[in-house]
Amino acid sequence: MKQESIFTQNIEFIPVKSVIGSGYEADVARLALEDGIAKRAARKNMQIHSAIILKINGEFAGFMTFQNNDTCKEFCLLQSVIRPDLHTDELYRDMVVAVIEQNANGYPALITTDPKSKFETPKLFEGLGFHTYLKMSGFHYMAKARPEDVRLKLLAHMTMTNVWQSTKGDWLRLKAEWNERIDEAGARRDIPNPRFASREGCWQGESGFSNVVLATHTVEGDTVTSNKGRSHNSNASVLDPVSCEVVLRFFMPQDGRRIYNPFGGGVQFGFVSGAYGYEYVASEIRQNQCDCNNAICADFPGVRWIKSDSSTYEPDGMFDMAFTCPPYYRVEKYVDYDGQPPDGEINSLRSYEDFRGALFAGYDIAIRHLNKNCFFAVMLGDSRGPHGGYYGAEAETELFFKERGLLIYNKIVYLESEFTRLAQAKKTLNHRKFPKREQKVIIAFNGKQDAIKESYAPVGRL
Repeated sequence: MKQESIFTQNIEFIPVKSVIGSGYEADVARLALEDGIAKRAARKNMQIHSAIILKINGEFAGFMTFQNNDTCKEFCLLQSVIRPDLHTDELYRDMVVAVIEQNANGYPALITTDPKSKFETPKLFEGLGFHTYLKMSGFHYMAKARPEDVRLKLLAHMTMTNVWQSTKGDWLRLKAEWNERIDEAGARRDIPNPRFASREGCWQGESGFSNVVLATHTVEGDTVTSNKGRSHNSNASVLDPVSCEVVLRFFMPQDGRRIYNPFGGGVQFGFVSGAYGYEYVASEIRQNQCDCNNAICADFPGVRWIKSDSSTYEPDGMFDMAFTCPPYYRVEKYVDYDGQPPDGEINSLRSYEDFRGALFAGYDIAIRHLNKNCFFAVMLGDSRGPHGGYYGAEAETELFFKERGLLIYNKIVYLESEFTRLAQAKKTLNHRKFPKREQKVIIAFNGKQDAIKESYAPVGRL
């Protein structure tokens, strides 16, 4: 026993509130630079973080920095190194456990791991109860938390810049999940093709991506458009539910509850809003669209589409977000139960100027019902007139908001699949027209920028 005690290592895990001021600054910096991967821990602006200092037989042997963020309510595990001559998998695991024990508030714990790393591997952290919520650029973003606790981070990583790639794996995975939920809700209410409800047979013109002949049948001598018994037009422009979720999560204030959508259209934004527990009111001129959407969202008591002319309709009360995705002018045809556009349906108005006037009249009403320090988001696109030039809807929308005193806060490009555009380019490039594969998301702010940090939840460390 005396001989064994000679070779027993005295291992200590010493918590320090900040590396700076702990007396271990130089040791941490030296080991971080030698390791290379953890070299950021040598910087002063990184040494402000807390750490577990590893000492073996009284000598400095390693460290792991972490951040206990009370503002974002998250616990982030950062850089770590153990001297190579002393490293063992068991020792490293014990150091990680010592760090996790510092999470006294039980916040979601976060770590970015590298399968190629000697230390921070996904396998090790899976053994400690972490799960991977995102794989990107060879790294695993992991959390010891419920999936909903890191959902905003997942969305932030997927977007990150003002160009949103809707064709990548994680985006498509989330989109499939939302679409499955919408389809299931529609099936319970006997709504055919729920994602495209009342949109089957959308006409996109001879130069568009599809030419769908409306199926008709006769009822008491009148020819009407059928809502059943025909396949949906998968090329109809319907909202991407993931884009809806991103807009909702980023631009709804922390204490917000109500969303207003003039020119309400499809079911996606209302369904996502209802799934998050928000109240959602949409003005929509087509009765068939209202009926389908209200049936699909029947499980969300605060979600409703109201049959109305959005250019004149006054919603009740004030709202914490406005969102709309208006049609491209004269690209598709929107019809009601009788197979005809209702009176006042903006896409069937005689001129682009009439279309724009009705659209902006609806926006004016929405702004009057939008609380201060809240966002108005418009997902839109431009279309070409009879002489080949664009109408300029995107630019005019920006100018409209600016003239109303709102800040043009974000201009986002939403990229769609290029496959059908490449096929179209074979024809259009002869006329020097490059096919569109993007939509724009214009985010306007009704207030002062200083209020955003106070009213909107922080995203935290990415």
